[in-house]
Amino acid sequence: MRRSRLLINVMAMTLTLGVCAVPLVDHPAATAQAPNGAPPFDLSDQKVIDEGARLFGQTCTHYCHGKDGGASRAPKLRGRNLEPGYVYARITKGTPNGMPAFGTAMPEETIWKLVAFVVSISKAEDR
Repeated sequence: MRRSRLLINVMAMTLTLGVCAVPLVDHPAATAQAPNGAPPFDLSDQKVIDEGARLFGQTCTHYCHGKDGGASRAPKLRGRNLEPGYVYARITKGTPNGMPAFGTAMPEETIWKLVAFVVSISKAEDR
């Protein structure tokens, strides 16, 4: 009980401070479960990707991920060709070695916007 309360406090502080706790660590895609539902919008829509980029800049950079999805404290996102279901699962369920789950801390629409952006940069050539 105490540990879960601590995790909730850390997640709340992370979101409040705009520090990323959404590192997408290297795990086989088979360990990630696809989301229960489909995205509420087209993930390739440039407006959705741009909103995801804005959210990513506010919540995922400066601590875990580099501004352009390069490696930082978390693995790089660029040049990995990540699947939307995999990214969604990582954000919502976290990882066993460091990334908290945000499925209950972020609205589903926000998570899907982040997915749209991360998938778009995952297809870009690594710098």
